[in-house]
Amino acid sequence: MNALRRVLASIVLPATITEFEQRYLLRMNRIGFGFLALHIPALAIIAAFNDTEPGLAALLASLVLLGPALAYRAFDNPRALSLVYGVTTMSMGGLLVHFGQGPMQIEMHFYFFALLAMLVLFGNPLVIVLAAATVAVHHLLLWLVLPGSVFNYDAQVWVVVVHASFVVLESIAACFIARSFFDNVIGLERIGRRRALELAERNREMRRVLDNVQQGLLTLDRAGIVADERSAVVEQWLGAIGPRASFVDVLRKVDGEVAAWFEVGWTELQAAVMPIELTLAQLPSRLEVAGRHLELTYVPIEVVDDRCEGVLVMFSDISARVERARLEADQRELSDLLERYAADRRSVIEFLEEGNELIAQILHEDTPRPVLARALHTFKGNAGVLGMTPMATTCHEIESLLAEGNEVRSRAALRMLAERWALICNLMKPLVGEPENRAIEIEVADHRAVLSAVQRRRPYGEIEAVLSSWTLEPMAKRLERVAEQTRRIAQRAGKGDIDVVITHHDVRLSAAKYRAFWSAFVHVVRNAVAHGIEPAATRAALGKVQRGRIEISTRYDGEELVIAIEDDGRGVDRDALAHAATRFGMTLDGPDEVLGAMFRDGVSTAGAVREIAGRGLGMGAVRSACVALGGRVVARTEPGRFTRFEFRFPEGRDDQVRTSAA
Repeated sequence: MNALRRVLASIVLPATITEFEQRYLLRMNRIGFGFLALHIPALAIIAAFNDTEPGLAALLASLVLLGPALAYRAFDNPRALSLVYGVTTMSMGGLLVHFGQGPMQIEMHFYFFALLAMLVLFGNPLVIVLAAATVAVHHLLLWLVLPGSVFNYDAQVWVVVVHASFVVLESIAACFIARSFFDNVIGLERIGRRRALELAERNREMRRVLDNVQQGLLTLDRAGIVADERSAVVEQWLGAIGPRASFVDVLRKVDGEVAAWFEVGWTELQAAVMPIELTLAQLPSRLEVAGRHLELTYVPIEVVDDRCEGVLVMFSDISARVERARLEADQRELSDLLERYAADRRSVIEFLEEGNELIAQILHEDTPRPVLARALHTFKGNAGVLGMTPMATTCHEIESLLAEGNEVRSRAALRMLAERWALICNLMKPLVGEPENRAIEIEVADHRAVLSAVQRRRPYGEIEAVLSSWTLEPMAKRLERVAEQTRRIAQRAGKGDIDVVITHHDVRLSAAKYRAFWSAFVHVVRNAVAHGIEPAATRAALGKVQRGRIEISTRYDGEELVIAIEDDGRGVDRDALAHAATRFGMTLDGPDEVLGAMFRDGVSTAGAVREIAGRGLGMGAVRSACVALGGRVVARTEPGRFTRFEFRFPEGRDDQVRTSAA
């Protein structure tokens, strides 16, 4: 039964007729009708040649053709008409054998086989079966009734059986060919449609996956064109992506710098000079879009002859991870600041007060660019020496954005910096308190000195001067802080341990008055370490002691206050400084002008910009702070031996006493 079902399934076509099959059969039926119509004159000619009544031949052929003519008009199903053609062709073959009586009659039987082969073009095995059945009935009936119409000799029944056997054999082969023709040619549209439906279903499944996956996925061809299939979240993050869009253009809409970086890297990938994995590793791996942090991963998906023909780009939203890292950094930063506050309360208070002024200056819309740059550079320096590395790093990144002219990103980064600063200030406020409520810190020695003066009945004016000096900051403590900052900077700069010598000469200064100067003074310290002190190996090669030495001092010189710093390093490279100054159109005449050029914003002898130094802003900031107090800068240097800066202010010791008493 199963075998019979398989045979029937191969003979009977599916009920549905596709558009292509409809068009094909209509065309074949028209051609077939014309072919059958040609039998009328052909049979008449053959009958005349064999003297077998050509008129009758034409009449019978016309009657046979009447069947398909009526079916042509009556049947809408082109397959049904094809079945009629199967019977009709064999009937025409029977007429050919009948009217072709004579020496060639037996050869006329080959026409049946030719017709069976032609019927294969209908692609319907049932047409072949009906045609074969028609031949069998024709041979059997006419052999019984009118043998001369079939054979030109007295044929036995076994001859009919042999003829029928050959017809059956060819019919089997013709049925197989017809079904194969239907399945692989006529039914190709059906196959294509089925596969298209399967593909569409797979695409729908893939679309459902891509629409719901939380990772961005897209593919690029060799030209960097984005494929149409991509996860929905990609366009949520990057915006709408048009057809045949370049990935560079997509990136350019959200970050021009990242787009330029990717474009260069993709060009190298197309050139196939370096290994694919190495080139892909050089492509941008981070992208920030509207506050969202995305991580980009690249996977080659098609490599031909060591050339990458396609790349899968995967986007991962790492905003939570970045935020967590930022919060952890903020917590560490705050913890370090609290630890610093416990060890040196005054330095932290000063840092917070100066920081508030600098941040206000940085955020003010009317702040000139040079002033903003100096304020940001000073804030970075102060944060760095106080151990607030994350904040110092943020400032350095903002400086880079400003240097590149990226106004949008730099302004956004400045606002974020201000928010972080406000958070720190709010957290520290309960500890620091308001300025008017802060206690005065005194040394035990100062207390003993006052107590001794009272016990010895010293004049009130002398005792008042001592008490008033308590509101001033002892330079002993200030210089100790600067010395500690200097040592930390040296470690960060890779200069190792250095000797820092301080001399304070019992000088006391107004912390409020000199706050901006001391804030900027750290730039001089950083320059002394970065540009002055040589690495230990270099110092040893020059015959110097391996540990660098920096001296920092305060003293009074007549009616001037002198704050000095001196290093025993390489000295100022006047030629390099003069060359750097020429980039700003400065013409330098004499050594004093050369040294003065280092206080010009942007002038730097550093080979590269680093977080510690290299932007050429620090010395300009400290000079500006010095001049704001009516001071002046005196610089001296000797190549290979030392560099010394003296900041001289018009203020004697008596002036400080009067200031403290006011």
